[in-house]
Amino acid sequence: MAAKILIVEDTLDTRELLHLYLTGEGFTVIAAGDGREGLYLARAEKPDLIVTDLNMPQLDGLALVKELRAEPQFKDLPIIVITAFGKQDRDDAIRAGANRAVDKPTHFESLVDDINELLEERKKA
Repeated sequence: MAAKILIVEDTLDTRELLHLYLTGEGFTVIAAGDGREGLYLARAEKPDLIVTDLNMPQLDGLALVKELRAEPQFKDLPIIVITAFGKQDRDDAIRAGANRAVDKPTHFESLVDDINELLEERKKA
């Protein structure tokens, strides 16, 4: 069964590109346009991994990560944060509980490698 990935990204073009690419790599993909919708879908859909942008309306990616980590069901859920704002945001995301923080624009091949690695680590845990 394909791993279920939740993409949380407010920019429609980026969200659609990630959806298309990850679906093409064999993942089941669900997508949210902001952090509030992402939180709702995480609770409803129980994804295997989340890829989220940081800078979003409603609930930003940092707040989303903190909210998820505060819930026992998401304690070990792999989360990858994508940001266009550099090292400080990446560091903040890791401190908030993200497993990885990567730069935008995203290199899809590298993102898939990160996803596969984190899913494999979760299986072993």
